[in-house]
Amino acid sequence: MENCLSANPNINVVYTINEPAARGAYAALKAAGKQAGVLMLTIDGSCQGLTDVTSGTFTADSAQYPGKMASLGVSSIAKLARGGAKPSVTSGKDFFDTGTALVTKDAASGVTSQTADQAKSACWGS
Repeated sequence: MENCLSANPNINVVYTINEPAARGAYAALKAAGKQAGVLMLTIDGSCQGLTDVTSGTFTADSAQYPGKMASLGVSSIAKLARGGAKPSVTSGKDFFDTGTALVTKDAASGVTSQTADQAKSACWGS
């Protein structure tokens, strides 16, 4: 992020691969006095990430719910072990989609989203 700011000090949107990268980017922006007004978007949906959405550190977090993924995976394996069918792919995709939810501090206009409080029932980590 420091290199990005050196090349373009007017950055106003940051999209990161995960929450730790977003926290690092936010720290670099804050150290440069440029965190205000920057859309900070990330992926994970950890409990800490949801807290970061509530505090305004992150603008939005794409919650992937790995606990749900694991639970569905174990259920599918158990079903297969008992002679059942494997899960079918999600319509229009080439995989079984376990879901993702956009988490924002306030409802985002024009897109399906949920607040951090709504997402906390399925977050992971402490």
